[in-house]
Amino acid sequence: MEYTKLCESIFALHDDIRYAAVVDDTGLQIAGGMRRGIDSIVDQTNEELYLAQTALRKSMRQRFDDTMGNARFAYVEREKISILTFYLNKNILIVTMESNIDSHTAIDIAEDTLEMLRAK
Repeated sequence: MEYTKLCESIFALHDDIRYAAVVDDTGLQIAGGMRRGIDSIVDQTNEELYLAQTALRKSMRQRFDDTMGNARFAYVEREKISILTFYLNKNILIVTMESNIDSHTAIDIAEDTLEMLRAK
């Protein structure tokens, strides 16, 4: 799968998508990043820590895959940002959105992203 093109396609889904990136199982970003012209709300050190924790959460969730089935995605709303996390085979796709995106729109973005992932 061409992750750079995937991230570009995700940015095209909505103008309020801030970040679309693929990280490996250690949390290292391997493709994508912030939308051009937008600054991250966290500094570099905290961004790296968040990505590493996201990778750790993936490994913790996998413990329950046999009994509950594979996780399709996770959605978190925070006061300043909303986050979609998609669990790929070995990697993770993270999409962040402006906080003004309502939950229905966020789920629409998630469903569109899942369709892209299935098509690849």
